[in-house]
Amino acid sequence: MVILQFLLNLLLAIVILVLGGYILFVGRRALWATLGIISLASVANLLAVLVAGVDSGRELMEMQAWFLVGIAVAAGVLGVIIGHYRQDIAIPLIGVIAGASASLWLYDIAVYVVTDAANMSEQVATIVGLVVILIGALFGLWLMRYSADEALILISMIIGADLIQDALRLSRNSSWTAIIILSLALAGVLVQYANYLREIKSTDQLTEPVPAESSLAYFQDLELAD
Repeated sequence: MVILQFLLNLLLAIVILVLGGYILFVGRRALWATLGIISLASVANLLAVLVAGVDSGRELMEMQAWFLVGIAVAAGVLGVIIGHYRQDIAIPLIGVIAGASASLWLYDIAVYVVTDAANMSEQVATIVGLVVILIGALFGLWLMRYSADEALILISMIIGADLIQDALRLSRNSSWTAIIILSLALAGVLVQYANYLREIKSTDQLTEPVPAESSLAYFQDLELAD
């Protein structure tokens, strides 16, 4: 049983590592994968914090909350389908989901302030936390509408680096962890932004107008023809 659990954890770590590395370096170009991975990871984190009362989606597997894990997996599959067939919906949806997930750390702060500092009930704290998550989702939507390409690079970099850190179980309080994750994040941004610039350059070359033939050359061609 111990060996089976070890193999399951190892397989899970490898899958998370591959998914995180993939969107870290090609997230903007592969919308179907980006939306699927972000939906899976973000929904798992949201369920972990709001429903299970734990810190991350990975803990849902460890506590064998298979129903919540199934919901997260279904969200990931739905994200892949939407990202593949409806890219016009996929782009703003990535912003909404990523914004809601990123606001979870503010959710914890808001709950602490309301319950401990303001001495209010947990119900009020939950409502305030949900408002914080809603604001984060709206901010993500605005960011995607304002600058979709740059936002996609940024979001996929953050989610990808976070998944890699989670897969390797790196301590969040270690300076070496900060160096490793920042290096990976920088590499992902450089690779994706370089691909983005190449795409812009190739598009400009395809749409560049053909220069009109000068009148002098036209008359010279007529003389040669005569």
